Amino acid sequence: MSKVAIDKTSIASLLSVTLAVAGNSFLPLTHNTSLAAEIAQTNEPERVPDGKIIPVNGKVNVRLTNKTNDRLFYQVVGQTNRRSLAENSTVALPALTLPASIGFRRPDGALLKVRFKFVGEGTVEITLDETNDLSLDKKSLNIRNDGALFLR
Repeated sequence: MSKVAIDKTSIASLLSVTLAVAGNSFLPLTHNTSLAAEIAQTNEPERVPDGKIIPVNGKVNVRLTNKTNDRLFYQVVGQTNRRSLAENSTVALPALTLPASIGFRRPDGALLKVRFKFVGEGTVEITLDETNDLSLDKKSLNIRNDGALFLR
């Protein structure tokens, strides 16, 4: 039996590779609402929200619009399974329970620019478009109980 010396640097490198690989996939398909709440209610004292919506009875409506020339995948953690959205199309996600986390990805992993606008009481439209600017790339939208919106 041979022994292999493993130092702290090796363990840290292995852990970072493991986390990086895991970070490139969607969360497991789950309807665990406590997991969704945990993800969406991340304490963000150092960051100003990207926007704010006024929830109606603890719920919001989201219209997700794909302006890319490719289909997208999206999932509302704890509320929907992973779904696809065809190129240049829109889907309504009515009455999402807050807190909510919406993840979105292009099949090839290319960059996405996300814009949102408020289109009515308790309703926000999220527009996903192609970009080549890494600083604009976003993969998710978190909406807290108080209606604060955080793009990540």
